[in-house]
Amino acid sequence: MIINFLDSLTLDDDKEYLVVSKVYYNNQNHYCLIDKNDKSNLKFCYEDGDELVEINSKELNTTLLPLFLEEGKKALNDLPVEG
Repeated sequence: MIINFLDSLTLDDDKEYLVVSKVYYNNQNHYCLIDKNDKSNLKFCYEDGDELVEINSKELNTTLLPLFLEEGKKALNDLPVEG
């Protein structure tokens, strides 16, 4: 499965999410997703074959958060500037 920064995904809850960060941690791809219609709905997931599995571990989420922030910042800086 190839999922990249700013890709749009529909999850099992039938909501559309935007990939705002992606990190490789502990031999797995992890994603930070934000609901396109409710910015307060944020999900941390990992890739398991062809599926995304939501992370329910507070400890793992706490570990991933600074990694997501750093990667998201790098990705935003790499976006082309229009104008």
